[in-house]
Amino acid sequence: MEQTLLIALLIYLALLVATALFVSNKMETEEDFLVGGRSFNLWLTTFCLFATWFGAGTLIAATDEVYAQGIQVTALEPYGAGMCLILAGLFIAKPLWEMKIMTYADFFKEKFGLKVEFVSVLLNIPIYVGWIAVQIVSLANILQVFFPVPLWSLIIGISLFACFLTISGGMWSVSITDSFQLFVIIIGLFYLLFKISGLAPEGLSGLLAQVDPEKLILIPTEKKIDLFKWIGTFSISALGNMTGQDLGQRMFSAKDAKTAQWGCYLAGLGYILVGSIPVFLGLTAQGTLGSFEGSVIPNLIKTHLDPVTGIIMTLTIISAVISTITSALLAPSSMISHNFLKKHFPNTSVLFLCKWGVVFVTLISVATAFAGEDVYSLLEASYAVGFVGFFVPVTVGLISNKLDERACLISIFAGVLIWSPEFFGHEDLPYSLIAVALGYPIYFLSYRFLRA
Repeated sequence: MEQTLLIALLIYLALLVATALFVSNKMETEEDFLVGGRSFNLWLTTFCLFATWFGAGTLIAATDEVYAQGIQVTALEPYGAGMCLILAGLFIAKPLWEMKIMTYADFFKEKFGLKVEFVSVLLNIPIYVGWIAVQIVSLANILQVFFPVPLWSLIIGISLFACFLTISGGMWSVSITDSFQLFVIIIGLFYLLFKISGLAPEGLSGLLAQVDPEKLILIPTEKKIDLFKWIGTFSISALGNMTGQDLGQRMFSAKDAKTAQWGCYLAGLGYILVGSIPVFLGLTAQGTLGSFEGSVIPNLIKTHLDPVTGIIMTLTIISAVISTITSALLAPSSMISHNFLKKHFPNTSVLFLCKWGVVFVTLISVATAFAGEDVYSLLEASYAVGFVGFFVPVTVGLISNKLDERACLISIFAGVLIWSPEFFGHEDLPYSLIAVALGYPIYFLSYRFLRA
């Protein structure tokens, strides 16, 4: 199987490369690279929004967590992330698109000033670097199961390939290849679901009936600490991700505000629907696999699929992770090039700076991946900074005319400081929610004091 998989993988990667090179001809301006020339139709907008976070976290990690703990863990993936897309369509897609910005840092510069713009660029680097490192290492571990080569070589190879795809065509390359990969992902997951449905006389309902009832409890209510933790996790995913550059960049790429809105709605519903398949696979793993070691989905592929469909499903997993890596690479590199490098290298081609921004983020992500699990897991935990640091400024900037740079900086740093105990492992209180709730009075009191 390994040899056949290698051939199939090389063909598949060649198709992605060919696609990336084809769309690279569209790259003439910075706007083309960063937001696809603001020309994406509804379906391309929907597909690239859907693919924003649908990667190893959804397919592998969330499935395994559901198997171990039940559907409570879906507060982060996929239901929190799916709800984020719907909320983005309801509240922020239209006003942000109409500002004709290319990054969230542009929003902070326009609403609050240059210092807030710089802080947003600086804080977004660790937010994405840890996430990228996790995706790279996850994919390297998957590939090492089939190909007995050193892990370090796989990490470097994956990083170089993802960097190439992103550089070749920027937002166009990422979106077209993501859409292609998303088609493979959806077909593969539905086929796997169809295959396991025959393992019980009553089909899927029969498999679900075998699940421990406690694992079917979505929201824990018996203990306040568990409830607070669940609400905090859901909030970080559903609200915190709304301030992410990866999401914003896809909304900004739509051809008009209505397309951005409906793209969010359709992507959110699709995310919840398709994301429910890995959830179901995790819940029913005890009945479909019995005792096993390792991750749920790879074991389902190995146990219940023939070699050909097993290869297709393996490519599905690889597709999901690559699409997430390229999306995550483009987000911080866009802010670095557009909101920082362009100011310091005014005589250099902006398109050239955009590509070097991707290279820079790739190098940091690779270094993080080699630094060890403790380091990149710590950086991944900093993903909540988007919620505790930027949710208040974004909402204030959209709904209020009381805008002040210093008040904004105070609210950002106060939010991060209040949340910091959670970052270091203290879960006795929902620090992220407290940080956001206190962020509003902190901002407006600071505004009033500074303007007095």
